[in-house]
Amino acid sequence: MKLGQKPPTIWHEPSELKNSFNRFNSQINKLVLLENIWKKTLGSKAKFWQLYAVQKNTIFVKVKVVSARQELLLNKESIIKELNKNFQRAWIKEISIFKE
Repeated sequence: MKLGQKPPTIWHEPSELKNSFNRFNSQINKLVLLENIWKKTLGSKAKFWQLYAVQKNTIFVKVKVVSARQELLLNKESIIKELNKNFQRAWIKEISIFKE
């Protein structure tokens, strides 16, 4: 949409907004939020642990260095706990290492 152009839909009440919201948008928003939280939570370690995929309640991570793999396995419970703090419901249950 161009600046100054009239939006295709104008909401007058919150209930109208709720009707246009769907589950697919919710999942995309959750994934975008997860990616940002992942980088913020892990800090400098995020460069060794690349968030690769999410399937149901499992995060798949690509590990670039062998020693970082061991550290991820040792700290995965605390990482899961830190990530879940940022969501209304804890939905991350497992972190798995992606194997090519």
